Amino acid sequence: MAAYFSQHRLTWMRVIAFLAGVFFVMTLPQAISPWGSLHFGTGVRALPLHRWSAALAGIPDLGSAVVLFYLAWRPLRAPIALQSMAIGALIFLGANAPFVPRFLTWAWIAIPVILVVVLYPRPRDLLALPWSAGVSLPLLALGALVALLMLSDAAHTLVWQIRNYGVLAPTHDLGSNAEHLTHLGVLALLAAMNRPGARFLGLVAGTILAFLGAAALAVPNDPGSWGTLGGGLAIVLGLALDAVNAWIWWRHLDHIRMARVADLPPVGTRISAPKTVGGSRP
Repeated sequence: MAAYFSQHRLTWMRVIAFLAGVFFVMTLPQAISPWGSLHFGTGVRALPLHRWSAALAGIPDLGSAVVLFYLAWRPLRAPIALQSMAIGALIFLGANAPFVPRFLTWAWIAIPVILVVVLYPRPRDLLALPWSAGVSLPLLALGALVALLMLSDAAHTLVWQIRNYGVLAPTHDLGSNAEHLTHLGVLALLAAMNRPGARFLGLVAGTILAFLGAAALAVPNDPGSWGTLGGGLAIVLGLALDAVNAWIWWRHLDHIRMARVADLPPVGTRISAPKTVGGSRP
């Protein structure tokens, strides 16, 4: 049994990462709620006022789905992306546990991500410091600005949840908002690292931020919404994060292509066949 598990560990990790991604895709109705109706079940007061909170949960969760699909596709090429998912699971549990009752009825949501982390065949890659391969200064400047804005908003939102203030507090939406804002700030910082997968993670973070900005523009008066000014700023920062990540990624790929071309023999060079031993072909 142990030998079978060791042999197929990576396969199981990829399968669970894919299924977890499918699970997170189910938050699509919440992600698009600022532009349509929101069906959130019973027991939620003032449904129209929950569209920003729904989008703030749904859009980052769709980003998590993209990360999980990428890990299922290329599981060993983006260890920092899996680090971000592990950190996100810890933030999810820590931000909601003090406020949401019946822990086991919702904490199971983190289990698929935990399983992907446990099944990862190179655990030492996950223990490496995110900045162990260096950082990109332009992305660090952008990421620090985004993280500062997200974490300050998360702190303000968490204080409101602790004080049970506002229409969103009884449904524990404020704690959820603080969770997703914190995770987005962490993603923006991790995107500045130079470890494998950081550029991909940066594109995901920038896209999440830009879509959240569009959601804020759609529901500028909802509780907690960034409003028109904040939404516009989020779109600008998100697109800037995407643009800088794409540019750095393209330069990296271009350097790889140039290195491969440099290793090729000059045009017109005749390549001799490999020598054989005893007249037999290799």
